[in-house]
Amino acid sequence: MVQFNTRANEILLKLVYYGPGLSGKTTNLQSLHAMCSDVQRGEMFSVNTQEDRTLFFDLLPINLGYIYGNAIHLQIYTVPGQVQYDASRRVVLGGADGVVFVADSSETKMQDNVDSLSNLYHNLNANRLNIKQIPFVLQYNKRDLPDAMAVGVMNRRLNFRNVPYFEAVANRGPGVLDTFLAITRETVAYTFKKYHLDKKIKDFDEMLALIESNVRTSMRELPDQPEAEPPADVTVLKHSNVSVTDLQTGQAADPQELLEGALKSNMETARLYSELKQTKDSLEKKNEELSQLYTHLDHANQDNQKTRKYLEGLIQNMGEAVVSFAPDGKILTWNAAAERIFGYTRPEIIGRSMSELTPDHLQDELERIIQQVGHGQVVRDARSVRIRKGGETFSASITYAPVRGADDRVLALSALVRDTSQTQALEDRLVHSQKHEALGRLVPALFHEASNRLTPVLLEARLIAEAAMDPHQAEQAARLVKAVDAVQSLLHPLQTVLNPPPARRTETQLNQVIQEASALVEVNAQHMGVSVELNLEPTLPVAGLDPALMLQALTNLLLNGIQTTAAGPTKRLRVATRFADGQLQVVVQDSGPALSEARQAEVFDPAAAATPEALGLPVADIIARQHGGRLTVRSQEGLGNAFLLEVPYQGAPEAAKGAVAGLHGRRALVVDDEEFLLECLVDALHAWGLDVTAASRGDEAVQRLEEGSFDLIVSDIRMPGLSGVELFDWLKVQRPAMTKRILYTTGDSFDAVTRSFLDVNQVPYLGKPFDLKQLKQSLEDLLETRNEA
Repeated sequence: MVQFNTRANEILLKLVYYGPGLSGKTTNLQSLHAMCSDVQRGEMFSVNTQEDRTLFFDLLPINLGYIYGNAIHLQIYTVPGQVQYDASRRVVLGGADGVVFVADSSETKMQDNVDSLSNLYHNLNANRLNIKQIPFVLQYNKRDLPDAMAVGVMNRRLNFRNVPYFEAVANRGPGVLDTFLAITRETVAYTFKKYHLDKKIKDFDEMLALIESNVRTSMRELPDQPEAEPPADVTVLKHSNVSVTDLQTGQAADPQELLEGALKSNMETARLYSELKQTKDSLEKKNEELSQLYTHLDHANQDNQKTRKYLEGLIQNMGEAVVSFAPDGKILTWNAAAERIFGYTRPEIIGRSMSELTPDHLQDELERIIQQVGHGQVVRDARSVRIRKGGETFSASITYAPVRGADDRVLALSALVRDTSQTQALEDRLVHSQKHEALGRLVPALFHEASNRLTPVLLEARLIAEAAMDPHQAEQAARLVKAVDAVQSLLHPLQTVLNPPPARRTETQLNQVIQEASALVEVNAQHMGVSVELNLEPTLPVAGLDPALMLQALTNLLLNGIQTTAAGPTKRLRVATRFADGQLQVVVQDSGPALSEARQAEVFDPAAAATPEALGLPVADIIARQHGGRLTVRSQEGLGNAFLLEVPYQGAPEAAKGAVAGLHGRRALVVDDEEFLLECLVDALHAWGLDVTAASRGDEAVQRLEEGSFDLIVSDIRMPGLSGVELFDWLKVQRPAMTKRILYTTGDSFDAVTRSFLDVNQVPYLGKPFDLKQLKQSLEDLLETRNEA
């Protein structure tokens, strides 16, 4: 009877080869054993007479492997065919899940076949099995005999159920595998349907075909061997001839019960022996795996040692101070940059407290940060003040992070300290400038002029940073670039409103962008006493978004939420993400005062912005629409305001090919009336390998075009004399091909005439101020578009 092991997902089926004596039942098992791979088969177990004839049974375990999550194991038995062993046959037949009847094809054995089939019927009934229902297959063996009967005659005499039948020569192999596959398929199908296991499988017929395919591919050709000699790895127990008639009646025990008990005991012994052999093989395999694992662990340990030395060297040579300290403030490690910034050598400071490096009025701040990091949080870019060895204070930007052990407990804390004293004054001025950003929004002409002045500064700063060779110069250039970027950020919101940039989609994980935005506003939240809670869906898919624009939009949403929440009783801002109906959704829920209906109607209107900060929500709305999405708000008194940013999911585009190679060697004409900007553009294009010609006026550009040919043109729009618009009109008549090779730079794209010109002619442009990365990308896109055209 089928046995289920639900814990191990195993199914054990019993198959019995039945038939008259010497019909080839044991030969079938021996051939199967020889054809099976070592992984599939177990050790064959036989209980024979002294003449090597089956007395009780043969047992061959076969593993079919995992099929749809179930490990299917077969135990294949034979029965003795001699008449006197009827009791043995009945016991072995008990609990059978499928039967193969092996008939002798010899004409002289037909009556034996019929008698044995009748005996099968009675023994199945004795075991409460129905011969008309149990999976049943016929094999006509010894088809190579001279007196083999016709298959049709044998079918009429034996195949009363019209079941599958196979011709075979078991000692040489033909027909053995086909018979085995047929009874296996019939038995598995019958068992799965009987216990309703087939309903859990989408394509049941495909599963049965998979079983047959797996068995066929794993079987090998039957090797040549003497017919009477069993395989080497067969366990054989021999007994003297014994039968029920040898046991005298009248004894204390019933002979029939003794025989059946002996058979069951031998069958259990065979099964346990087979399992013991499999367990032994499994343990040997596990031992080999453990040996290999030990070798791998040894190699991994050596690699870890190398990695540790590498990381130690990396930390020691970093430009920022890296300090680790215990939760009680005791300093544990101190790198070379820390010695340079603070003035203490490593032996001087190890074991002393972090509080000695912190001013008295900031001790509470240090304790608060230690508590936060001790709970697993990361505090990024915290602005603070620290003390050098001589007592001098300096401004610093510090990132704190937990150091975890193997059990994920926080064992220590790390601090990455940057000395920002040289840039603090500049940053203070930039913060002051941000508060007056409204001037640029209220005075478009001032915005245009500021953009024109800032663009060459930005380009020149980038060029200096890229060309810097000395580390100190590179650091200074990096600070300069950072400072110029901050100035650009003052004009960025107004530029976004007046000239919405197209979304440059790349592979982006929205959750990571939200975490970056959260880190940027962390200081604001702490100062206002607002806690920001992130509930980000871990399965949110990677999508094609513009990460820079999305960071700007999300930062604006968080800043607005923090400011609103600070005015409410519960100072908690919740941010969540989800993916629903093909939309990437971000919800920012504050707990501040609810917006009135009138305020909700104008909250995304730039014209209603009364302060620079109020432009944050209109900018976020514009960025959402540039991605094909939208930004909405719902307000309810007592619950606050929920801003929902929805962006339709879109896969990331394929990466662009060959950047610098497309620009190198090209001839470019640069036209701009701002001398400093013109020089910066020429320097930048020269650095990228272009042959550059400069023109400070539109009419000069026409003269250069008449004198030679160019691959592309970079031109301003508003210029004295011949403007960029008039230059385009000249190109349409005189050099029409160049209208597809021109990139405009302008600081007044919000002007009605300029806006109309750009929209009607669909020419690419860069809004001032722009940086080198934007310029290079636009030129590469221009050349690529030209090539595709």
